[in-house]
Amino acid sequence: MLKTSDAESFRSAGAQQWTRSTDIAAHRGTIFDRQGNELAMSVPAAAISINPKLLENGPATVQILDDLLGLSDEKVAELLAEVAAADRGFVYVARQVDASIGDQIAALNRPGINVDAETRREMPGGATGQTVLGRTNIDGIGIAGLELQYDDVLTGTGGEMTREIAPGGRTVPGSEVVAQQPVSGDDLVLTVDRSIQFATEQVLIKRVAEINARGGLIVVMDTDTGEIYANASVRRDAETGEPVVTSGNFVAVDSYEPGSVAKVITVAGALNEGVVTPDTTFEIPWRKQYYDDLLKDSHQHPTEAMTVSDILIESSNIGTITVQERMGRFVHHDYMTAFGLGSVTDLGFPGESAGILRPADELWGSERVTVAYGQGLSSTPLQMVAAVNTIANGGVYVAPSLVRAVVGPDGTTTDLPPAATHRVVSELAARQTATMMQQVVCAGTASRAAVDGLHVAGKTGTAFKAADNGTYYDENGDRIYYSSFVGFYPVEDPQVTVLVALDEPPAGTGDRFGGTAAAPVFADLTPTIIHELGIQPAEESEGCEE
Repeated sequence: MLKTSDAESFRSAGAQQWTRSTDIAAHRGTIFDRQGNELAMSVPAAAISINPKLLENGPATVQILDDLLGLSDEKVAELLAEVAAADRGFVYVARQVDASIGDQIAALNRPGINVDAETRREMPGGATGQTVLGRTNIDGIGIAGLELQYDDVLTGTGGEMTREIAPGGRTVPGSEVVAQQPVSGDDLVLTVDRSIQFATEQVLIKRVAEINARGGLIVVMDTDTGEIYANASVRRDAETGEPVVTSGNFVAVDSYEPGSVAKVITVAGALNEGVVTPDTTFEIPWRKQYYDDLLKDSHQHPTEAMTVSDILIESSNIGTITVQERMGRFVHHDYMTAFGLGSVTDLGFPGESAGILRPADELWGSERVTVAYGQGLSSTPLQMVAAVNTIANGGVYVAPSLVRAVVGPDGTTTDLPPAATHRVVSELAARQTATMMQQVVCAGTASRAAVDGLHVAGKTGTAFKAADNGTYYDENGDRIYYSSFVGFYPVEDPQVTVLVALDEPPAGTGDRFGGTAAAPVFADLTPTIIHELGIQPAEESEGCEE
């Protein structure tokens, strides 16, 4: 029986006594930028654990591990308590330790100490790109950003290794056998350009610190393809108060009232409908009663004749409402939807917000008209940059994208399909709107976004943020601002669209407006983008005339 019928069961029982099986973690895929630079990668590491039941001289073993790992006093006390109790067979000492330290500990060959291979996720560029990359947990599982969205793609298939165990729990050297080879995860190639991303983050951190804002956001988008070159979110650290790059992509997951940037949609839609031209003239007062509210322009002025161009260049709220009324609020709502407001983009980013855009027949009172100039609705910066990019792209909406390709373990590259597009307004309406937006930069509210030698088109936005108390005022009675600028260039052949937003610039200062808080950041960042992308302005492009 020992040799024949029961032999296999005894061999199995014996193997269980003198062999151990260990999972081999698969290598998580690397995330590259569009140039092939590594943004996130996994490096070899080690997990150190002990079996208190097998330790010889437990306190001395804990001291050795402390010397090698630099454990905290709390951890040392916890391990000594586990050693004294000796009622558990497995206790973690440290995770994601440098592989070289793991090798030193394994070389001690002390009973009751286990060293298992694992990986540690690292970002070679520091925090560069963290906004879109997100994070993994200590087990290498994506929990935020692209790491979460593409976790199934990046995660490989684990393997298994067996090793022989001598009496006392020591591993028999040279007895390791790989029973199943792990299969690495796929790599991702992003649309992001690491150099532009880094420069974007740095200029944003600088501006948030300069004006003492709560945070800031920037999106840099390829006009034709919708590919995102940079996507940065900066917030003040809760402990230090210093502005830092966040792992939360507030560009996609937070929505705000866009303010006057949304006037571009109103004007472009009315031009496309043929109900106005750039030269259509209206008599515009500085304030007017709408339903139960007295709405105003940003500054007092006599009732004056204003063309549609004047209305956009001077950012007149009353003028924009007048344009919306000529078009009809239900038609206006259809254009806002076509420009991408009210629904998530094709990006599919985890937690992405659709913003708030209620049906036209569900708006009441002055909300029916304030949506014309960007209040009474909310949008994400991602939605808004794609909306304005529609004007830059000749009236065609192109969905934003962050991933260009997937690369398998064997090196096979699979390109993702191009972004979805649809026409929103005619080329003529887009060109007319772009011409007005160029004058917004040269002669209107966005003069600080002007760049020498380059024709820039853009629009500022200064909106109020709702507070937790249901008003637009904080506990000190101050307005809460969200200030932005969206622009594109060169106007003759738009190639890049950029949105800059400052979250809660200080009330009561000159830096609370879109033209003062956000527009200068656009101008500061533009030379870097032009250089990195090799953009050549037209020969006749001299920027704004003096």
